[in-house]
Amino acid sequence: MTVAGKDGPTTSIMHFGTLLAHDDPVTVGPDPGSQEVGRAQGMYINSQLNGKALYMTFSVMFNDGEYKGSTLEIQGADPFVLKEREFSVVSGTGYFRFVRGDGIMTTEFLDIQNMRAIIKL
Repeated sequence: MTVAGKDGPTTSIMHFGTLLAHDDPVTVGPDPGSQEVGRAQGMYINSQLNGKALYMTFSVMFNDGEYKGSTLEIQGADPFVLKEREFSVVSGTGYFRFVRGDGIMTTEFLDIQNMRAIIKL
């Protein structure tokens, strides 16, 4: 959901400065019908003047499975025009307490017009 931008909440995430809040399912696989094991909750802001990259900060909150009750804190640049990009893991709780590192993010599906994507972490 867009929460701020030059045209208010109707601004596209493709415009520089637009802020979007999200609460998305985290599933075992890329099929939207696969088992949900958590939620990804946080924000994206379009941080590149040409509109082709976001800055992201979000928590992966596990609510089922082996890591239930644990979280991962993720942040960094998301140049979404690239199919594959790196992200930073800056902290965690529970099973992931004191974790630090990085990961690979791959776009499996992208529909900018309807603000829908399937991202593999």
